[in-house]
Amino acid sequence: MKQQWQYLSDSISEFSALFSEFGSGITDVRTTKALRKLVEKWNQIISRHNEFDRIVEPIASLDVRMPFDGDDFREAWILYKEYLEEDHKTFIGSRRESVMLTRLKKLSGSNKQRAIEMLEFFIASGYKNIFKPSDRQLTGEEPARSEAEQSDINITKPKERL
Repeated sequence: MKQQWQYLSDSISEFSALFSEFGSGITDVRTTKALRKLVEKWNQIISRHNEFDRIVEPIASLDVRMPFDGDDFREAWILYKEYLEEDHKTFIGSRRESVMLTRLKKLSGSNKQRAIEMLEFFIASGYKNIFKPSDRQLTGEEPARSEAEQSDINITKPKERL
């Protein structure tokens, strides 16, 4: 949530700067009156944002360590995280990221190249969860089964039980 909150805060700041620049170019009286009403509402939004910002208590991030050396794995992992954000709107916190990396290392048999191939497979197949695909799935000889059948670790927020 911290990352999403930061995105929202940054967007509000960018819009506020553009809004101020736009307002400074208005000279006619009628538009100036309408702009005052907009500014008043915008200031209310900023106030509410700032109140909420005081409530959000960010948890300090953990130092995430890569399980393999080299830029090739780091780049594959970054690509996977960006894929999750872009396609699944899933943001990974540092604690979840650490667990996922540990799990990926274990499922890949501590083999860096296999871990990279697994990440590429997840992206190409549209998966958001980490699991151990078969060798035939990684080579494309066997189609991937549904995500529900193969899920080994679910990175989405668990649903509350009634």
